[in-house]
Amino acid sequence: MCNMNESSVLVIESDPIVRESLSGWLSSTGFEVTSAEDGEKIVKVFAKSDFNIVIMDVRLHSETQLATLREMKAIRPWIKTIIIAAHPQEETVLEAKKIGVVDYIVKPVDMDDLQRIIQGSVESIYKDNVNITDDNTSFESSGDELVPGIKKSFAISREYLSLMVENLLRETEVIGVKAKQGKYIYDRIHGFYELSLDYDVTVSPPTRYMFPAKETLLKFKTGNGNHVEPVIESTPRVIIGVHPYDIKAIELLDDVFMNHNPDPNYIARRENTIIIGVDCLHPSPRSFAPSMGTNWTETGFDLLLTDIGNSYIVKIGTEKGAELLAKHTKYRLPTGDEIVRQKKVRGEALNRYKVALDTPKDRIPKILEESYDDPYWENRSATCLSCGSCIMVCPTCYCFDVKDEMALNLTEGERFRRWDGCMLVDFAKVASGENFRKDKASRFRHRMFRKGKYILERYGKVGCVGCGRCSSACLAGIASPLEAFNSLAENIRLKEAATSVIQPAKQAMDIYTPEMAEILSVRQLTEKEKVFELKLKSGKKLGHYPGQFVTVSIMGTGEAPLSISSSPLRGKNFQLAVRSMGDLTSALHSVEAGATVGIRGPFGNGFPLETLEGRDLLLIAGGIGLFPLRSLIQYVMDRRYDYGKVSLLYGCRTPAERVFTDELDFWQNSKDIDFHETVDLQSEGWTGNVGVITNLIDKVEIDPKKTMVAVVGPPIMYKFVIEKLKKRDLPDAHVFLSLERKMKCGVGKCGHCQINGIYTCQEGPVFSLTQLRSLREAVL
Repeated sequence: MCNMNESSVLVIESDPIVRESLSGWLSSTGFEVTSAEDGEKIVKVFAKSDFNIVIMDVRLHSETQLATLREMKAIRPWIKTIIIAAHPQEETVLEAKKIGVVDYIVKPVDMDDLQRIIQGSVESIYKDNVNITDDNTSFESSGDELVPGIKKSFAISREYLSLMVENLLRETEVIGVKAKQGKYIYDRIHGFYELSLDYDVTVSPPTRYMFPAKETLLKFKTGNGNHVEPVIESTPRVIIGVHPYDIKAIELLDDVFMNHNPDPNYIARRENTIIIGVDCLHPSPRSFAPSMGTNWTETGFDLLLTDIGNSYIVKIGTEKGAELLAKHTKYRLPTGDEIVRQKKVRGEALNRYKVALDTPKDRIPKILEESYDDPYWENRSATCLSCGSCIMVCPTCYCFDVKDEMALNLTEGERFRRWDGCMLVDFAKVASGENFRKDKASRFRHRMFRKGKYILERYGKVGCVGCGRCSSACLAGIASPLEAFNSLAENIRLKEAATSVIQPAKQAMDIYTPEMAEILSVRQLTEKEKVFELKLKSGKKLGHYPGQFVTVSIMGTGEAPLSISSSPLRGKNFQLAVRSMGDLTSALHSVEAGATVGIRGPFGNGFPLETLEGRDLLLIAGGIGLFPLRSLIQYVMDRRYDYGKVSLLYGCRTPAERVFTDELDFWQNSKDIDFHETVDLQSEGWTGNVGVITNLIDKVEIDPKKTMVAVVGPPIMYKFVIEKLKKRDLPDAHVFLSLERKMKCGVGKCGHCQINGIYTCQEGPVFSLTQLRSLREAVL
């Protein structure tokens, strides 16, 4: 049985006795009743009220009353209308039914009949999954206009918005904005009464429902077979109350995780989520969304609400939104006054923003580029606590790390990812122990470059949506991109930014699940280094290019990126030369032939084989830099006649640290390669060169126009090698260096390998010196 208290009735009756009698009876049964003598007068206030049922007296000559009825139905197509007539004429009844009258009663009114009809009307109003109209209803507007569709706008009363939410709660999880201790949060709601749609800003963004702070990627069992099972979890849900700036942030994450190396975990959550946005009419005093173009949006939502007082304008953004609206509530076409009101409230909201950029947002990339070495970064970051509060509340931050966690039985576990962030001290720390962004100033600068430049250049979308959360969360009061952009803009002359969107290489759909590979053999190279020969269990070739890398998994320990050490031309097997220095590499050193490990990849861009072909080659390897360069050396030796003169320079710290000594001896005696070797420190029995590797460059004849150079080694070596090559007149475009030590996830997501605006694991690890000159974080 429906609750009649939830419906309001309008009684239009010229006879005061009948009017008072009906009104009194209806009030006694729990209805909220409004009565009027003349329908024409009540129409003026009809649109401002929430009547569900109209009981109307229709007299013998009823054209005026029928016209009034048509006008009411045009304003509120869903209302249930009952007519009362002393002498109903057949043509009047037929015309009334065409308009959409539910039923009619002949005077004197039988209250039992009226109660039955009203009860049926109430049940029709509040039944589940109601639609906009009854089949017999006609409108002055065309039927097509009232069919929900993308980009169409309708009006919905607060009552029917409440009805929609209550209906959704019966079917799915609903996340909404709730007030809590003077602030606003996203949380699961259990009734419309919990919603706060007229809020300024939430503490944290809604993006965590698509990209949670921690989520399981894989479940695994160790032992025979190393069973690995991808985990993709998603809960159907509706998120209601999302402001346009957060919708823009979600669109960015959609691009990052759905269009560039598609992320199955994110995709599952996103496709199971319906976004109902709401215009931000009372913004936070820290918000500068209009400056970033994120205070309004035409895309990214399923439905978008604008509060215009007694009702909402609802815009449909997707087919899902159209279906939801049609299924769960009633709506109508907005009146002209309501459209005007929508424009007015949006204009009023725009005037409520307190802060703004001092320069157009399109100029921010150029401002940042010209301010890379500005003292501002060091001065402003001096009080930074490196706490990460700013990145934890940012809707456009998506960096993460991947870890393994073993169960108590030590035979099974999970691989999970969790949020990480560039403002944390160890974020840019790589396996060798090097931290290429270890000081506060460089981390602070990197975050601002991501917000104002790198993300925009990579994805064509703003990296800061101007929500103001970070400036509220920052304990030191320094996190606001607005303050940074405005401060830097004061000191430089601006030009239009020339942006280029980098398109990463496409990878397989399941980017986190490794493919199993068997270790065929293990050979000790030195006390700390071993070389492993592997083969994919699928029987496929790895399909790599010299200079690329893979990530190696040992379930329960984790995964780590490792460069490939063998030529792709030497069969289906491939080799990885590994120094024991971290958790994964130490664990790998403990396994024997026959063991199974996980492999993801190959990843990245290797050496430019087509560019090298036909040229003289100078190959320079320092220490274990020979591991990745060996892949290119073997490739060149396998196709020796495709190249001119080939020179190989190798240096390491001591003779005991020489790797692949059998191959070093072979190259020393080969006529196909001009090989030179040195060590930094003399030891007993060593009769070769002593000194830094740059001394060997003087031993090689170089034609700068014909020679291409490939260099792999420790970062400190690069600086001196580059200086030496410059003295030999080698053009920057002829020199290629590998930044393979900076690798991490391999798919351009986690953010650990980012150098300025590029992801080393995608655009690298091999770069030309020309490219690296423009990357100031690439320490050369």
